[in-house]
Amino acid sequence: MNLKKLVEFTKNKLLHDEAKRYLQCIVKTEMPSGLKKYLELELFPRIQVKVLKGISLRTAQQWLHKEGFKYTAHKKALYFDGHEREDSQLPLIPGEPRLVLVAHDEMTAQAHDGVMMSWVWQGEQPLKKKGAGRGLHQSDFICSTVGWLKEASKTLEYGKNYDGFWNGELFLKEDFAPAFEKAHGPGYQALVMVDNSQGHSAYSEDALVVSRMNMNTGGKQPNMQNGWYIKDSVQVPQEMNLPPSHATHPGQPKGMKQILLERGLYWTGLVMQCKKKKDGSGGKCKSDATSCCAKRILELQPDFKEQKSLVQEVIEECGHICIFLPKFHCELNFIEFFWGAVKKYLREHCDYTFKTLQENMLMALASVSLQTIWKWEHRMDCWVAAYDVGLGAKEAQKKVRESSSKKYTSHRRVPETLAAQFN
Repeated sequence: MNLKKLVEFTKNKLLHDEAKRYLQCIVKTEMPSGLKKYLELELFPRIQVKVLKGISLRTAQQWLHKEGFKYTAHKKALYFDGHEREDSQLPLIPGEPRLVLVAHDEMTAQAHDGVMMSWVWQGEQPLKKKGAGRGLHQSDFICSTVGWLKEASKTLEYGKNYDGFWNGELFLKEDFAPAFEKAHGPGYQALVMVDNSQGHSAYSEDALVVSRMNMNTGGKQPNMQNGWYIKDSVQVPQEMNLPPSHATHPGQPKGMKQILLERGLYWTGLVMQCKKKKDGSGGKCKSDATSCCAKRILELQPDFKEQKSLVQEVIEECGHICIFLPKFHCELNFIEFFWGAVKKYLREHCDYTFKTLQENMLMALASVSLQTIWKWEHRMDCWVAAYDVGLGAKEAQKKVRESSSKKYTSHRRVPETLAAQFN
């Protein structure tokens, strides 16, 4: 074997065509020749076996096949086999955690949500219960490392007469951080994808939200957390409530006027917000306006602009990262496919009772394999790649279908069932 050429090959110093020819020589000739030489000169004499003409190169190739070697072209691809081996794990950079993509969302399931189609005799229709029936609201997390995070799962019997309805405040009661850390161990950080829905975008009660404020001090408005503003390149903290010793409004929340006065941004005649004209036009601030009303001025202040939603605050306080997906793009959250599989299981095992729905919910969630979640995440990656090159929704969908469709290199390889569809 030419050791000098082998070193050049391993360091990618050979030209493409030359490297391809050398690789074929190694696999087709040198490996079988090396096996042939080892058998004839070392193994056979050791076990006292006499072979007159030795073994042929073809026999050595067949033995390599028998031992699991395969003469195949080398391609750039993902290696799924052996991911859990210690020698295949990437080393951690000191101080840098591994990011794990985690998808979160909620769904509802109803007791009377059974299969949509079934076999009937001579047009007779089966009797089914009317209405959707009692339902469950499910909040879950999935990732491509461990799959469904069971210990972070939360179930709510939704309805006015039951447990109420899910909102951003219930996210505080979820055990995501402990469940994630238990499943992954130290050195991992979650990158949680969240849908841009109304419940996920809700703010905490003390959040800096201009729409909750009055123009003047007092009245019905919440007690907000302290804010801050920049004055002479210095960050100045600001109390959002008046002191308890105030003469007329002790300890009450400040209004927009008082906040702007303290920041030096108020002037006489400034209105609370832009109003509609008599002809019905207006009512909203212009996109390029910066000081048309008190509400607009405060919205552009850095402390109000940096206010995060309650869900984002909870995730980041635990040391993880939260990102909001674009609106109306559910295809970018691979947990949507997870919900489809869960509902399919529930419909197939439905007997139209709420008790069975409760019993089947955990089994439905656990029925989705980790390998299936890998495929969903890969499909999401295809969508992101399509949008990244500027494709629209329809063009991106075609691109994703191309990447997820099997291509046949010969008409002889096409299955009969698929070929029949083209006849």
